[in-house]
Amino acid sequence: MSVNPFLTSIQIARLLVQYRKRAKYTHKRAADELGMSVSKIRDLEHARAPHVKWVDMLGFARIYGLSPEEQENLVRLAEASDTPDMFHSLKIPSAFYTFLQMELTASKIMICESELVTGLFQTEDYNDAIRDDNAPSRKGPAGAAGFRQDRQRQFMDRPWLPEIVYLSSEAALRRQVGGPEVMAKQVEHLKQLDRDFSLFKFLVVPFEAGSYPCAGTAFRIFEFEGGEFPKTVYLESLEGARYLEVPEMVVSFQNDFEESVKKAIPIKDFDL
Repeated sequence: MSVNPFLTSIQIARLLVQYRKRAKYTHKRAADELGMSVSKIRDLEHARAPHVKWVDMLGFARIYGLSPEEQENLVRLAEASDTPDMFHSLKIPSAFYTFLQMELTASKIMICESELVTGLFQTEDYNDAIRDDNAPSRKGPAGAAGFRQDRQRQFMDRPWLPEIVYLSSEAALRRQVGGPEVMAKQVEHLKQLDRDFSLFKFLVVPFEAGSYPCAGTAFRIFEFEGGEFPKTVYLESLEGARYLEVPEMVVSFQNDFEESVKKAIPIKDFDL
């Protein structure tokens, strides 16, 4: 059973409503100019359409007078909405599936993980060591064989990547998950990603920095282009996941993140 990438569809829907109203078009006028039914336009604007075609997005861009950047974003979202999804076959819980969709549609992700290397950037050996250490009790999406590598490939093998600020700690990078050789390769992998991708910024809070606001925590802050979704904090525990959208709470997490970043060093300056 497949699961539609609903966050992407909702983003498209909200943008189409926004652009139509800005251009002062009625549903009927848009339908007449595009040779499309009013019901199809309404379905697209309510994220009910079974398929979103990039060629239709070009039509909307033309009649609504979108900028090249707006058109490119709309087409990119349409292409993403039609991508076969790999996650549903692994029986991912709905809360984590929502997280995966946010990860693939966010324009900026701030990651704080102070105890272990975050899953998105783990090497295969590091991931294997974590799963071996937790077997046989390890359950859920993190324990699915091959899942994390599939997730990484889907994230990285795209025509565009989000801005990433990843805050780790010296404790996470010195913890001997799998032994010294595995950890040396893991740290080098993080440094390589930091060097190769200009939108990635990997930071480490050293022991000498002492206490910092994000010590011992793990969370992500997602930002979305154009305000289609609110800035959201994702928290995960053994019991489940939470999504925080209340502005005051999001600001609190972001302030702690930014204060912690001030105590961090670039990962290129970290020696294992």
